[in-house]
Amino acid sequence: MNLYREEYIVVDLETTGLSPIKGHEIIEIGVTEIKSDKITLNYSRLIKPKSIIPTQITQITNISNDMVENEKTLEEVLPKFREYLGNRTLVAHNAKFDLSFLNYYLEKMGLEKITNYICTFELLKINKKYSAKKRNLGTACEYYGIELVNAHRADADTLATAKLFLKIREELDG
Repeated sequence: MNLYREEYIVVDLETTGLSPIKGHEIIEIGVTEIKSDKITLNYSRLIKPKSIIPTQITQITNISNDMVENEKTLEEVLPKFREYLGNRTLVAHNAKFDLSFLNYYLEKMGLEKITNYICTFELLKINKKYSAKKRNLGTACEYYGIELVNAHRADADTLATAKLFLKIREELDG
């Protein structure tokens, strides 16, 4: 696994549930860019789902139906996101989850699936220096002294994941 590239795109999604196959949708995409080992950009975009956002999801994410009412749909956002990502390496914490949504909807739209990725959750498994019992983002950030403000919002989670990735990579080098 090559952990040294010029550029990475750290991605996090907020969704209406746990499975795109069950009709759950993406309601926020967050991105943090890492260029030459520096964080250069951090933003997120809300997405208007076809169905309403369940109350329990609003409680977790603080994303309400009113907030997404005038936002673009996934059909408008995802093709531009895929083009933006290009062949750069995607980084995510628990990438299997985010990729299950991204690749499901990319395939539905006839767009190229994402196969070039690094998962910080999986990196923690192989990092012998990581001694915390859990590998969730909150625990890992606490372990490394990374501030995670506004957890379960995509821009905050990608910023924390980007910092986490750089810390883990540094430890794996040592």
